[in-house]
Amino acid sequence: MVIAAILALSCNFMVLSNASEFLKTSPHKSTERVSENDIRTSLLNEIESSLPSLSGAGLASNRLAQIEATLQPIYAALPKNEHGNLDHTIARYGLQRLFVLRHGWKITGLAPSGGTYSTSSPAGVLKDQVPSFVQDLFEKRLGGMGFKLQELAVLAATIEHLIQEEAVSRLRSAFRIHDTSSAGVLSDDDAKEMLDTYMMAYITSESLDTVTHEGAQKLVAELPEMFAFWTETQEFVHGVQKNIAHTAGGEASHLDFGALTKVAEEVGDQFGSFFHKTVCTSLKASLMKLEHHNTGRVKLSEFYKPALGGFWQFQESVGYLRELGVLEETDPSAPSVLIANYLNAPSNCIASSGFYSACCKNECDDLLGHLEQDIASPEATPATIVALVANLSSSTVPAPRTLSDTLLRRLDEIAAHHGSMVPLHGRLFAQWMHLAYPRECAYPHLSGTTNPTLPDVWAQATGEETSASEEEMRQYVQWSNSGSDADVSVEDMATWSSEEELLVVQPIGGASQLAQGATAQTPAGKRSMVLFIIVGCLAYALIQTMKSAPIGSYQPQKFAI
Repeated sequence: MVIAAILALSCNFMVLSNASEFLKTSPHKSTERVSENDIRTSLLNEIESSLPSLSGAGLASNRLAQIEATLQPIYAALPKNEHGNLDHTIARYGLQRLFVLRHGWKITGLAPSGGTYSTSSPAGVLKDQVPSFVQDLFEKRLGGMGFKLQELAVLAATIEHLIQEEAVSRLRSAFRIHDTSSAGVLSDDDAKEMLDTYMMAYITSESLDTVTHEGAQKLVAELPEMFAFWTETQEFVHGVQKNIAHTAGGEASHLDFGALTKVAEEVGDQFGSFFHKTVCTSLKASLMKLEHHNTGRVKLSEFYKPALGGFWQFQESVGYLRELGVLEETDPSAPSVLIANYLNAPSNCIASSGFYSACCKNECDDLLGHLEQDIASPEATPATIVALVANLSSSTVPAPRTLSDTLLRRLDEIAAHHGSMVPLHGRLFAQWMHLAYPRECAYPHLSGTTNPTLPDVWAQATGEETSASEEEMRQYVQWSNSGSDADVSVEDMATWSSEEELLVVQPIGGASQLAQGATAQTPAGKRSMVLFIIVGCLAYALIQTMKSAPIGSYQPQKFAI
């Protein structure tokens, strides 16, 4: 290849240092694996697709360009290392934010409470460990320098590519179950049955490898009893099907395997947003009807009342709520459920894939994203933050508004703690955002004080039920403290703790200097010949090293965040 030859020549002259409570049955932990060869191939494909052309116009796909555009404001505001790049933990945080924004996905291997993996077996890497494996593979080839924006985008695109391949594999299994050739055109009824089977497996994490045609029909028939929003899901998928058919110039009732593959991929991209708008918005509205004086809290006695009246939700036991970090017990006589913490809990996720779960979107991420875009730095002065937040509305907090004296005082305290600046990605600022937006921003518990896990995982570990008994719920309803109904604010109810936790510890003032240096780099889209050679050499080195490495020779290191 001409480009490869030029890159090799150029590099000779350069030195680079480089489910859940929504389901009646809980999702199971994936034991599926992906071969190391498939992972390496996906990464190579994304690297090669990101190479700029000789003219400097760029050969990156629309998907990669979209990923980079979404990442850019997040990347600009995150703390950088001494090379002006993102270190391991910060890159992982940025990726998790990206996937939530783009698709509403919580990538299992990027979760702050997880992310460990052991040496891979000959059968491959467990799906929920693949993101960690890919990140570590990439970092080793970067020589410990950390991630630049484009490199992080390539890593994200690799993970998305593997997820799309999983969708295609699941669809092939659905075709096999229904004994339908993938070469022909399906009728409307066959396409609907195929997509129903596909979505049943998607929602319940059911492996289709050993499911028969009769077994699939039975599981689909039972799904309305397991998942309360199955009808809405069918309508959503049918809408995607119609759009794909219309775009292709065909009829929704005549789809082949290729068209259904596009439907499956598009459903995966959009399901998280659909899930949030359909399920989570309804859930939040129900909680707000029970809310105690606009504090972002629901008294436990009120929380259990709908379940006693026959509602399918709000039945978690006190022990499980406490473990999730959802229960506030500053007043033992009147414990409360934190609305934002509850919505973001894994108990409200659907395990849609071996790679990720579809969960309620963290609305605080959107608010923080607006601040990041305007500030473009890991830290800001209290005055800057006050001016922005006073004019930043949420789904339940209107703007403009005047911030309370308590909010102003707390922000000044955070700045004093850090020598005049407020880090945007620390626990203290997250605590402040909870006071400012109590229904959208979760209260940030200290690390190690809570253990958010899926219901089946917690039940297996403790031997306790995740759902409260009717007797337990009635006890809390009867124990309602009538004396706590006075008009209070969230500042009155929330306990403020002064313990700080940062994504990364930096010298005072160092974060802004590093961020300014990173911001001054060449803007995305302006690819000079120098950038071409730098990116090209990196990609060339990665390609040559990875192509020459025998499968199984990679020895991943254990790590956790």
